[in-house]
Amino acid sequence: MKRFEIYKDYIEMILIRVGIAILILFTILAGIYLFTIDYQNKETIEITVKDKYIKRIGETDKYLIVSEAGDTYKISDLLWIGKFNSTDLYNQLDIGKSYKVDISGVRWQFFSMYKNINKIESEEN
Repeated sequence: MKRFEIYKDYIEMILIRVGIAILILFTILAGIYLFTIDYQNKETIEITVKDKYIKRIGETDKYLIVSEAGDTYKISDLLWIGKFNSTDLYNQLDIGKSYKVDISGVRWQFFSMYKNINKIESEEN
């Protein structure tokens, strides 16, 4: 029994350090996931634009598109794929018209996160 008492503090210290290491690793992995979420889940869909508006957050503008189906999408720049034309894409969309769009990302309502429109192709083409 005395042998266990000698190592008790040492074991507690190791468990605390392992717990802290796991917490740090989880935080890093969650940060990487959230940083890259706009680049994941790519798909091509067809939408009809019901409404579009610009939401101002501080000094930043967020371009939002509402489809006839009720889904909301954003148009924002993506550094790692070299997409810097979000304003141009927003201006290409007309209310009431249908488009084939390439989207990526996820929709998490709790965090006000929207799928991102990356490419627009008019249905008239």
